[in-house]
Amino acid sequence: MYRKYMIDSLKHWMKDYHINGFRFDLMGIHEADTMKEIYEELYKIDNKVMVYGEPWAGGTTATDKGAEKAVKANVGLGAGAFDDDFRNAIKGGEFGGFQQGHVQGIYNDKAIITGLTGAETKRNNTGNPALSLHYVECHDNYTLFDKLAISYLDKEKYSGDLFTAIKEDGLSTVKAQNKLSAAYIFLSQGTPFINGGQEFMRTKKGDENSYKSDDTINAIDLSFKDTYSDVYNVYKGLIAFRKANPDAFGANTTAVAEVYNKTAGVTKYTTGDFLVYFNATEKSVEIESTGYTKVIDVTSGTPTESTTLPASVPAKSFVILKK
Repeated sequence: MYRKYMIDSLKHWMKDYHINGFRFDLMGIHEADTMKEIYEELYKIDNKVMVYGEPWAGGTTATDKGAEKAVKANVGLGAGAFDDDFRNAIKGGEFGGFQQGHVQGIYNDKAIITGLTGAETKRNNTGNPALSLHYVECHDNYTLFDKLAISYLDKEKYSGDLFTAIKEDGLSTVKAQNKLSAAYIFLSQGTPFINGGQEFMRTKKGDENSYKSDDTINAIDLSFKDTYSDVYNVYKGLIAFRKANPDAFGANTTAVAEVYNKTAGVTKYTTGDFLVYFNATEKSVEIESTGYTKVIDVTSGTPTESTTLPASVPAKSFVILKK
């Protein structure tokens, strides 16, 4: 009965309000069969409908008693799922204490490679990387800026003005880490997801769980778009670049990634006509570019090509090469 109520409600939103995207909080409390039927019914209305959710339950549920939970993007399910393993690898986990990740110097090359190539994970065993949602920030937990700033301070929590706390040197580091995090997300095989304000360093002043906080914490300060335009423009450029090359970024199952030159934190990633180097270390790393003739610069917000190839990838940065 409740399954029918859910489906009827969703059809109402689609048909009468022309909404074609739905996110399920705690999708794991529902049965996999329910999510499968939801997707199938909505697909009949609009074959471009997007259905995705949190592939966990958040505690004990009725589905514990023998039902298959919707805790992954399963074969035939149609619904996508957040990839928390890739998230954790990039900037550190959100549960079990304060954790740091790849961009802060705690390297997890295996999980980074899995995320970049869209290989099968506990959240997606469909063979379709596009059903994995790749992200580093959402409405829950710290904003990306706050997480990175607190990491820079080498603390496990902080309440207050983090921009003042980390000073200019810290701001430069956090900006680079934010841009690199975005590159992992947008250049991977999967579906990128960003939270409002992430692209211009939104802060909640260290509030990890702001559902009951007021507007002084939860408001999005749009002036940050200009103040941190260099970060914003990298996001804008990455989005434009990805949209211009859909065959290489999104669901390319032939993409390959490896630890470059046996250096932890440095990844060599090939997909389509592109070679991308990611460098999460503190030092510049020399790179090879044989077979590639152009470098793509996304930092202005509009991807541009140059034939002057770089000899290295800077610390906490990335380089995109093209054949």
